[in-house]
Amino acid sequence: MIEKITSLQNQRIKKAIRLHASRGRQLQKRIIVFGNREVSRAIESGVHFEEIFCTEELWDELLPMERSRVSDSGAQLFFVVPEVIEKLAYGSRTGNLIGIAARPDTSFDSLAAHLSSRGELSIVLVLQSIEKPGNLGAIVRTADACGIDAVICADLLTDFFHPNVIRSSTGVVFQMPLVSGTTPEIQDWLEQQEFKVFTAMLENASNFYQADLTGKVALVLGNEAKGLGENWTAEEYLPVKLPMRGQADSLNVSVTGSVMMYEAMRQRT
Repeated sequence: MIEKITSLQNQRIKKAIRLHASRGRQLQKRIIVFGNREVSRAIESGVHFEEIFCTEELWDELLPMERSRVSDSGAQLFFVVPEVIEKLAYGSRTGNLIGIAARPDTSFDSLAAHLSSRGELSIVLVLQSIEKPGNLGAIVRTADACGIDAVICADLLTDFFHPNVIRSSTGVVFQMPLVSGTTPEIQDWLEQQEFKVFTAMLENASNFYQADLTGKVALVLGNEAKGLGENWTAEEYLPVKLPMRGQADSLNVSVTGSVMMYEAMRQRT
C-alpha cells in the first residue's frame, strides 16, 4: 500500500524541504534529486534512495519500465498532492519524480574502490575552488562525454549535489567518479599517481594545442573569477592556455574545460 501525503505539515515533507539548502543537506547527510531522468540515472548508478515522491497522475503516466525501476530501487514510494509537490520541487519541476538519498561518498576512499573495479586512471579533471553549481554540472556532463575517468575538486565552494549541479549535468553527476579534498591533498595524490599535470593559466603559458595529452594526464582548471592560485605554479606543472584572438582574455570555465577535454579525447582516440 502506497502512503499518500496531503499536508505540508507532514514531518517527512518538512525534512525533505530542508534539503533544498546546502546546510540542510550537510546536517542530514542526504541529498534531494529532482527529475525523472535524474532519479533514473541515480538509481542506475547505484544510489540508494530512501524515499521517492510523486503525484498519482505522474505515476500513471510513467512507462512500465520506469515504474519498475522505482519499485525495485528499495525506496519507499509516497503519493503527494499537487500543493505538496509544488513545495517539494526545486524550480518548476513539479511534474517529476523527487527522490531522497544518502549523500554519496566523494572521498579518495571512494575513488580507490572505483579503481579496484575499473583499473588505473588515465585522465582526470581537477577543478580549483569552483563556486557556481551550473558550471560544475556542465563540466561534469562534458567530462562524461569525453571519457574523463574522474572529476576531482580542490577546495570546492559549492556542493557536488546542489540541485543545479544535478540538473545541468542531466544526472551524470551520479555516474562520474567524484572526489573532493584540499589542494595539498589533491596535489600529493597527483604526484603519487605520477600524473602529467597541465594547468590552465593566462600568464607564462604555452599554446594548449601544442601539448601532448596522451599518457597519464591531469587537466587543472581554476576558479571562475580568480583562476588558479600560486600553489599551482610549481615547476612540475605545465601551464597552458587557449589561443585568444578577440578582446576577451578568458572564457567561462565550463567552456575552457570543454575545449580542453575534447582536445584530449581527440588526441587519445
